[in-house]
Amino acid sequence: MNIDILFFESSFQKKEEFIDNQEQFEEYISTHSFEGKDKDLLFLPPSMSINNNKTLLVGCEDSTKNNKELLELGYLIGSKLKESCELSILNFKGEFEPVILGILLSQYNFDKYQSKNKDKNEITFSDSLETKGLLEKRDALFWVKDLINTPAFDRSPEYFIEQVEAISSNKEIKLEIHDKKWLEKNNFGGVLGVSQGSVREPYFLIGKYNPDAKFQIALIGKGVLFDSGGLSLKSPSGMETMKTDMSGAATAWGAINLVAQNKIDVGLTVYTPLVENMPSGSAIRPGDVLTIRNGKTIEVLNTDAEGRLIMADALAYAAEKKPDIICDIATLTGAAVGALGLDVGALFSNDYDLQSAFMKASEKSLEPYHPLPLYSDYKKLIDSDIADMKNTGGRYGGAITAALLLQEFIDDNKWIHLDIAGPARSDNRKGATGFGVLSLYEFFKIVTTGLLEN
Repeated sequence: MNIDILFFESSFQKKEEFIDNQEQFEEYISTHSFEGKDKDLLFLPPSMSINNNKTLLVGCEDSTKNNKELLELGYLIGSKLKESCELSILNFKGEFEPVILGILLSQYNFDKYQSKNKDKNEITFSDSLETKGLLEKRDALFWVKDLINTPAFDRSPEYFIEQVEAISSNKEIKLEIHDKKWLEKNNFGGVLGVSQGSVREPYFLIGKYNPDAKFQIALIGKGVLFDSGGLSLKSPSGMETMKTDMSGAATAWGAINLVAQNKIDVGLTVYTPLVENMPSGSAIRPGDVLTIRNGKTIEVLNTDAEGRLIMADALAYAAEKKPDIICDIATLTGAAVGALGLDVGALFSNDYDLQSAFMKASEKSLEPYHPLPLYSDYKKLIDSDIADMKNTGGRYGGAITAALLLQEFIDDNKWIHLDIAGPARSDNRKGATGFGVLSLYEFFKIVTTGLLEN
């Protein structure tokens, strides 16, 4: 079916270009109480269209909306499409890409575990609209969301690796899969410590794209496939969202696949430690000390502050390669949610130009972030009496003290740290949003423009 999208703006004058019978049109919208107010939606029958197509009339008070508003408008339009169709946008004068992306993303539905699956709508667009890049973004985000939404019982480390192999198979990404023996041999004390309470053994997954490029980036994603809190056990309600605690790892793989698919001229290596944090007789105990890859030691006072332990190993390993930039992304702290709410990601960096470039990428991607300080005086909060540091700095400033701990493992590399504990999960706190994929992708594109200098 062909459906035309017709925007009814305040300046909508030349209805005769699109509407066959003006008098009938006026009577129809009056009968259905359509006033053309912002976000009003009304389907018109094909008989009213010059093209003889079903037409969705969209109230849009002006075409100067910002891209975030246009994305939300696209979501709204997409929610009205209940059947497969080809869409044409007839008269919109603004930026149409956010609208189309919103329409595409509105079609996501995770129904794998429902006995009665809904028919999936196939939404296509007329040839006059350039949608290839938007379809690639949709596919990357849907893959990330599917992986995050999969229940932890079914999503073992091996399952995660299989999904990465499947999405990367036709792209120029070289995979390295390292098991527990490799982790032991290479002194990954944080990964081994967090994982030892689970019957599922840990893995360390690496993906390399364009290793000969002039500019090299390391991207680390937190891969806690389920977080019970370990012996510092979470409450039952606190565990409800914890299948999503590997959002950083899924996001990292979504980003590298977009980069490879579009052949962006940057070298990108993804590192994702894959573990479960479970309570058992073999789990690490509060008060234990772990030795990280670079030899530094961490006293574990709270086993529920586990993400920073596995990230420390990965950061230390990536830092040894001396990339131009190290990035990491993780659902790391509830404190970031307390500071910035559910919709905004926390951004930390040791380089102002790097931070500014990422904020430009954030604006482009429509994924909101806000910088938080690496306030060095708070380092004393993670001082330990028996080790180099402890893994928690107490109740206050928790997102900052977690970032300061990670900073101990990057050497002198330029670095950004993204804490997405809030926006990685949807409003009901149980589903995935795919937040972070597009901002990282836009950031890596900025790197190729020469805006960042060594």
